Amino acid sequence: MNPEKKFVIIALIAGFVALGGIVLFAGQGYVRHVQLFYPEEIKQTLEFRNINGTTVVVGTLGNSGINPELISRTEFSYVLTVVNADTKPHLFYIGTLDLKTKPLMPGESDTITVKSNKEVTLQYYDIIDGNQLLGTILIKKVTLTE
Repeated sequence: MNPEKKFVIIALIAGFVALGGIVLFAGQGYVRHVQLFYPEEIKQTLEFRNINGTTVVVGTLGNSGINPELISRTEFSYVLTVVNADTKPHLFYIGTLDLKTKPLMPGESDTITVKSNKEVTLQYYDIIDGNQLLGTILIKKVTLTE
């Protein structure tokens, strides 16, 4: 084999090895200073309202109904914005996680994030209005089935 062909073959092999090394290095996250993929999240909004003298929450974004059952997936961030559309203060509280909004005066809002790596059923309350149970949050594991 002549030396020029030998050089070209060695250069091609070295180039492929170098390209593979670059792909492996970049694939480990050493190149970018930000995540390549956005974290999975679900965004929803609830409003405290007074309907016929009863405090309820109404789904306004991402869900609907009065005191809706909220559903999320495991390992997703569940971003919940709570708005006080009532005339008296409220405080949204998720029991098992001891997670709550700030006390919400009329017209104010607050955002909380719920995340769980396992399936769980949570209950949410208005604890300013006498620990009133309003509904549930289901965190479910979603898998592919065949």
